[in-house]
Amino acid sequence: MARRRSTTFAGTPPRDDTSLKIAVAGAIFILGIGVGLAISTLNPTVRTVDVTRLEYLAGQFCTNFGYAAVVTTNRIYVTLNPYNVYVSQSDSQPGCVVLPNNWNQLQQRQLITGEDIQRCRARLNTFGYAGNIDDPQSVKVDCIYESKDAQAAFLPQNPQNTQPTP
Repeated sequence: MARRRSTTFAGTPPRDDTSLKIAVAGAIFILGIGVGLAISTLNPTVRTVDVTRLEYLAGQFCTNFGYAAVVTTNRIYVTLNPYNVYVSQSDSQPGCVVLPNNWNQLQQRQLITGEDIQRCRARLNTFGYAGNIDDPQSVKVDCIYESKDAQAAFLPQNPQNTQPTP
């Protein structure tokens, strides 16, 4: 019986395919993550909230006369003896911040009065609402204050340098 000859040349070690297999598996894994992220971004689910969906939920009135917003409502309970602070669970719903030059739209719908406008204007505030603007029983209108300090956490301190610090 004749002995089979090896296909490798003398002196060369046999080829190790495990590192190639690991590299291919890693590339497929990374590609899969990239495709998954792209699909979830391009095809949002019902639970995905973005600016477009928020504007749709806030309604046509808000698109025409204000800014769509997420309205978060909760209650804070403070006891004095002993001193403790308790916070209820938040309730979020779509709402709208109405631009001051459009307050007359709220007044025409009889959601605010001239007296409400005077008080809100005196404090340099604006109006916002939560609920369905077309259903006067479900909408809740408030005189709201714009906190310019709150946006400082989201805006760069130096407008020239827009790169986040590590």
